Amino acid sequence: MTSTETITLIKDIAVIVFLVFTTFVIVFGSLLGIRLYWRVGRFMDRMERFTDGFEAAFGNVATARKALRPVVRGLGLMGLSRGIGRFFGHESSDLEKERR
Repeated sequence: MTSTETITLIKDIAVIVFLVFTTFVIVFGSLLGIRLYWRVGRFMDRMERFTDGFEAAFGNVATARKALRPVVRGLGLMGLSRGIGRFFGHESSDLEKERR
């Protein structure tokens, strides 16, 4: 074997080793990417369930607020809370000013 054939053989072996190594890196990266995709999907599902529960809770609070508003007004607690707010320097909101 001449030196030119030896150099060509070494180059071929180096290219084959490089291609095998890059194939393993690509397969490993793909597997990690798929696992990450699954985990992100599960996380997003959990967050959607959490926000649905959160929205339901706030919906219940809003419904209770609407239901209790006449009772609170009837007892005079709304005026009491506004008076206490004014005492401590809290201005009434624009929405409350429009209601008057």
